[in-house]
Amino acid sequence: MDDTTGASQRWRGQPALAAGLLALGLTGCATLGLSPTASNADNADAMDNQRVDRTFRGDMLVSRIKPVRLRLPSGWQPAPTGTLHSNADLEAYNLDETMYLVVLGESRTEVRPGNLDEQASNYLQILKSGFAQVVDNQSRTEVTQVGGFPAVQYEVRGDVGQQTVAYLHTTVEMGDNYYQVVVWTPNNLHSANIAAMQSVVQEFREAQL
Repeated sequence: MDDTTGASQRWRGQPALAAGLLALGLTGCATLGLSPTASNADNADAMDNQRVDRTFRGDMLVSRIKPVRLRLPSGWQPAPTGTLHSNADLEAYNLDETMYLVVLGESRTEVRPGNLDEQASNYLQILKSGFAQVVDNQSRTEVTQVGGFPAVQYEVRGDVGQQTVAYLHTTVEMGDNYYQVVVWTPNNLHSANIAAMQSVVQEFREAQL
């Protein structure tokens, strides 16, 4: 078994952000099988993996699985469980601006030994393995922390289905876990959305279960 295959199997039994799931995330509610009311944060049956806490700072998306949370900026709303990834700890979207986000965590004991840089590279290779074609190879950003924890962030573009997609992939080392915070948008909207994509990543925080 090579390293990439091993990483995929250890990573909760499937490749990270498989192309088929991402293709759903790019075409809006109709293809996702959602009605406008299905994405309502009050729909508890559709929110098994996360909940919304309303605070003076705004709506806080809190994982029921891992000790993490994400403040939802204006325009963002929770995605029903499994909409964007079947094993997401957090998932949200901004349909008006065509941006999507998932957070996926796993214990550091479940991945092969290595430092944060190496783990970020492993995750990125798994992500790229789901592309039909890598359009623009990864470039590392200057982000080194998210929520006060060490982080490594890359931009990468690839063809998914019939569309080129721009991803902002951030690996965060938080306590005993690694987290992938992944935001994506159609490539033609990258320039318009990149500041908002960076901003929502910085809303990721540690929380108490």
